Amino acid sequence: MLRETRELLSSIGVPDLDPALPVRQLSVAEQQIVEIAKAVSLDAKVISMDEPTAALADHEVSLLYRIVEALTARGIAILYVSHRLREVFDLCSTITVLKDGRQVGTYPAAELDERGLVRLMVGRELSAFFPDRAADAAPGEVALALEGAGNGFVDDISLEVRAGEIVGLAGLQGAGRTELLSAIFGADPFTRGSMRVGGEALRPRSPRHGVRAGLALITEDRKGQGLSLSLTVAQNALGVVRAVFPGRTAAARTELPSTLEELALVARGLDQEVQFLSGGNQQKVVLARWLAVAPRVVLMDEPTRGIDVGAKYGVYEVMRRLTSAGVAILMASSELPEVLGMSDRVLVMRDGRLVGALPPSASEEDVLALAAGAEGAEAAA
Repeated sequence: MLRETRELLSSIGVPDLDPALPVRQLSVAEQQIVEIAKAVSLDAKVISMDEPTAALADHEVSLLYRIVEALTARGIAILYVSHRLREVFDLCSTITVLKDGRQVGTYPAAELDERGLVRLMVGRELSAFFPDRAADAAPGEVALALEGAGNGFVDDISLEVRAGEIVGLAGLQGAGRTELLSAIFGADPFTRGSMRVGGEALRPRSPRHGVRAGLALITEDRKGQGLSLSLTVAQNALGVVRAVFPGRTAAARTELPSTLEELALVARGLDQEVQFLSGGNQQKVVLARWLAVAPRVVLMDEPTRGIDVGAKYGVYEVMRRLTSAGVAILMASSELPEVLGMSDRVLVMRDGRLVGALPPSASEEDVLALAAGAEGAEAAA
């Protein structure tokens, strides 16, 4: 069996994966390879891949590309579902666009570009994809400040985020963005340095402590950490306020329908289980969950991961409304157009440290060069 498995893995371009390893010891990418190999072993003629790169690092995405190319070379048809437009154009020969459960059309990939595809998906031009901040908007007082903060995962972090401001966190996989947000929130507390929220010294000992101080964290894993999938929309949306501020629960329950209407949630009702919602609508429930506690600082980790282009725009609109109301946002994202399109300033991380700051007018190449430590890369003065 091991010999046959090695031959099978080699046939799809992965000769180095050890077939004797327990699956639990494999990375997410390697587990996906096992699933693909299973389909090939059954002599599948069509393989469906649903958001296959959502949890993969850049080098793992390259591996998936090679596997897809190896499969199509063998005559296997691939149904590739993705919100990452670059992948669609890189891998697909034909593109079918769906919107609100209906087919908009099917087109040869060579006849479309990203601008045209976005227009088909959301009905607006790509140039208008990131909502502008209000013309009279200006950052207010410092809402979050760190000075020399660290905890073993990140080190010597000094930054400020002002009320009404979006500060982007960029960096390569493993740079420490998620770990920084987790430390600020109190999940992995800082052990050195100082932190202030709204001018008051704070070192959250736990997430509950962080929430009480005015912090909110939208995690990168909404299904595993942001939601309880078997619970209803209402139960999820009221979960944090009920647990941390029980006295506010009644008022939050009264305001919930209007909040969800503002978020344009598509659901059968407040009693629908969130596991049956689309990814974009699940993310709207996560947002409602934190809006209920009226945070001063919102920490966002990959806020639009795995949701469609239209839902992304909805999240961006919510971010703009929050900053217009004086909320400070610190957003970590691996999507550089998102970081540059939504941020007032971009902070770049490498190896658990901040290595520089860039204006939103910087290019993606500027960000990547600084994140990778390329020779000659410089931060903004």
